[in-house]
Amino acid sequence: MTKEKYALLDTDFISKTHLIRKDDQNKMIDRIMEMQGYRFYCHEQIKIEIARHNIGNSPEWLNAKISDGSVHCVTDEEIIDDLHTIYFGSAEAMYASMLRNGCEAYKKGYFEENFARLQALDYSTISGDSFLQELEADCGEIGEGKNLGELKNYVLFQILSTKLGEQIYIFCSDDKNARNGIVSLGRARCISVLSAFMLLNKGGTLSREDADPYIQAYFEELRKRNQTMFRVHDASKEMQMRKVPCEQVIEEMYAGKLEVLQNGNLRYKQ
Repeated sequence: MTKEKYALLDTDFISKTHLIRKDDQNKMIDRIMEMQGYRFYCHEQIKIEIARHNIGNSPEWLNAKISDGSVHCVTDEEIIDDLHTIYFGSAEAMYASMLRNGCEAYKKGYFEENFARLQALDYSTISGDSFLQELEADCGEIGEGKNLGELKNYVLFQILSTKLGEQIYIFCSDDKNARNGIVSLGRARCISVLSAFMLLNKGGTLSREDADPYIQAYFEELRKRNQTMFRVHDASKEMQMRKVPCEQVIEEMYAGKLEVLQNGNLRYKQ
């Protein structure tokens, strides 16, 4: 029996793979969801951000996947409940600690700058409901464009890792600093949009031939951002990064010349 894999979806990954499509009924994110043996999760904040950005019909897509159970959308209340079963009266303090860890992985000093209420709490007496109210108040003041969805996903990652004791796959942003931050938290393996093509091929979900319409759509999206190169590690011990034309990377990827690192970057095989 195949061992089940656990994976988190973030806002950036859903938005981009929703745009990469063969046609309106066949999007890259749909092929991701078809991969065998994966159980997909996201934090409720991801749902909020997808609705806010409203790219294509991605909010409707995500709502449908949550409704049919394909994606497990987890709230802060549910995380606190899970933490209570593990840490009892220290649940709220553990949430704050996990959030601090996630903030540090994202940007040093982020927690201190944005979560003043949580820092001022007396965790020996705070109730779960009061903690959630203070958390919501802090989050409400952070505003848009501050990666709150990713940070809440980082908390979800830590509780899943604690509960399951398994490596968690995170389908995430193309931002390498964000992905390096995730890896620093522990048992995570990052999958970028680019490396997702390798995963789909390796798992037998999407052959090279069947992937071609999605690859062409991906190139079209890259051209909109004037991107013609990918940064890939060379095969040296120092793993220096070099820029390689996008088309060349795709061809070498399917030719088996590249491997995916834990942070989602690609590296030439030795």
